[in-house]
Amino acid sequence: MAVAIDAPAMRVVASDDAVIPELARVMVDAYPVMGVTTADAFAAFVERVRSATEDPVRDVAAERNGEVVGGMRLYDFVMNVRGSDAATGGVGAVAVALAHKRQGVARAMLAWYLHWYHKRGAPFAILHPFWSDFYRALGFGYGTPTHRFRFVPRTLRNDGARGTVRALHAGDLDAVLACSERIRTVTNGLVQRYRGVTEKALAELSTRHVGVEDAGVLRGFMQTSLTLGHRDVTNRNVLVVRDFQAEDGAAAGALLGYLRAQHDQFMEIAIETQDPSFFLASTDPRDRSDRVLAPPAAHRVAETGLGIMYRLLDVPAAFAYLPRPAQPFALRVIVDDTFFAPTAFDGTFRCDASGIRPDEHAAPDATLSVAIPELSSLVAGSLRLRDVARHRLATVEPASALPRVAELFDTQTPPVCTTRF
Repeated sequence: MAVAIDAPAMRVVASDDAVIPELARVMVDAYPVMGVTTADAFAAFVERVRSATEDPVRDVAAERNGEVVGGMRLYDFVMNVRGSDAATGGVGAVAVALAHKRQGVARAMLAWYLHWYHKRGAPFAILHPFWSDFYRALGFGYGTPTHRFRFVPRTLRNDGARGTVRALHAGDLDAVLACSERIRTVTNGLVQRYRGVTEKALAELSTRHVGVEDAGVLRGFMQTSLTLGHRDVTNRNVLVVRDFQAEDGAAAGALLGYLRAQHDQFMEIAIETQDPSFFLASTDPRDRSDRVLAPPAAHRVAETGLGIMYRLLDVPAAFAYLPRPAQPFALRVIVDDTFFAPTAFDGTFRCDASGIRPDEHAAPDATLSVAIPELSSLVAGSLRLRDVARHRLATVEPASALPRVAELFDTQTPPVCTTRF
């Protein structure tokens, strides 16, 4: 006979909370990749958890019968959604105590997190999944895929480069934040950087930040790190590039020129990006594996993964970020959401030059039926309605209205997220 298990109680913990060591233990057990294996390392990690429990980051403990059975970390973000800023709730470090798995703890924590940000007026939620199928079942939709390109340094194109490339340090914090914000305001999906996190990243010894200045203004930057080759070989090191940011082609060319110049030390440059056309940065984008994916001659140029996921927390509020249609029409939207009641939706929107707004009296010209994961991706712009409908994950009635409805969700660029949390 099944035994009923009480749902855990959730609460935000302060830096002086007595449960922080217990919460830290749960996180360490859940993420052995952190490598916290000694008493000294654990003590240092506890202090890291304490220092992170201040706005705009919150640690949440899930407790049952006085015991910490899970934890997570919440982030108050500002995200560019199709050119406008939107309050967005992020969640990370979701952890369940080893002795309490398969008892609904993770689902209870995620439900609490969604309600937390819904009550605070955030239309969107985002996360990086460790199990994408689990989070998709909770209503999160796929974001833009990430690609890892592996280039031979000498093949990188630096034509059109302008500016002076130099190493960045903690003293460049304000310049990095200013450059990042200029790029963010014109890039769909980018999240506003935390000052404290950026300051720590610039001071981190395991990575290097490189920037390009033009007329004394920082116009681009990137984070680099080293992966050593096997100890029995030489000249097999790899330079890994993340967070490649450039305000224009001249700045991008200068950063690529810096990477090109590293050919004497690195066998390859591995660049992680959500730009599927980044292979154009190289005169020979093949990844040196000589793998042919689809004979006779489809050469592998990248590895691809699905990462960041999006979720709507308020359907009408999220629809306000959609573009105005060329021709006015009324759209009924039926949203299937079995996990989070506030976004189980059936209503009609008036779509015209003044915006997208609910109108219960409007006679719909078309009806869109879709589940919340796919709708979340459509609003974010990471999926196209034509593709979602073609894969039988959405329907538009009448079918002749598909082009008009699809235009409502189209975006020039899919969302980009370089924030690691």
